[in-house]
Amino acid sequence: MSPNRQSLRKYSQEELTSFLAYSGVFSVCNQDEIDYILSQLKTNKYKNETVIAHREDVGDQVRFVINGSLNIVATSLDGKEVRFPPIGPQRWVGWISCFDNQILSHDWVATAKSEVISVPGAVIRKLCENNPALYPKVMTEINRQFKLLMSWTEFVSLHSLTARVRMLVQILAQISATPMDDKPGWLQVDVTQEHLASFLNLSRQTANKLLVELEKEQIISIGYRKILINGEKLPNLAS
Repeated sequence: MSPNRQSLRKYSQEELTSFLAYSGVFSVCNQDEIDYILSQLKTNKYKNETVIAHREDVGDQVRFVINGSLNIVATSLDGKEVRFPPIGPQRWVGWISCFDNQILSHDWVATAKSEVISVPGAVIRKLCENNPALYPKVMTEINRQFKLLMSWTEFVSLHSLTARVRMLVQILAQISATPMDDKPGWLQVDVTQEHLASFLNLSRQTANKLLVELEKEQIISIGYRKILINGEKLPNLAS
């Protein structure tokens, strides 16, 4: 994976402002603050899967996924790669890095054909210093993402394989999926079966067997480099 950026269509100020509105952090910003953010953000498109932040870098960026997804990829001492469920379109991530200058313990990887907005952490810190009402909003974002991470860690460590895969589907629905216009009530996650297995820390064969069981229950539908999630089944998925 190497940097592979290409030109992309220009987004209007109105479109960029609408992307900011996907986070409650920016809902208390006035127009001058919004204009300041717009003047500092950058938008990149990645033709191929690309590492956009390496472990041992200082991860001082907040990012918004326009298209594609962002993955946290950790590597063990013996070289084994483990991925966490991806951050999908129309979601912001990375708030904690604005207030933590420690180096990353993982890579941030953009999937192929991803478009990502980046806002420097210094911008967020300046906004918070000038507008303290932003701090609770940022903490809410950090807490929400931390709770998801802890839930996932708990299920991977303590629960059965069946419970683990069901929890994965719930998390994917929250942070990775987009609604399907041509299939109301269903959500789409663009992801390979290889990566699904990595999220579960299982072999591809074992992960596929578990996913097929969910497909038989009509909870998901497995496609090429994607899975579809039946939104109507989500409330009862953990039972």
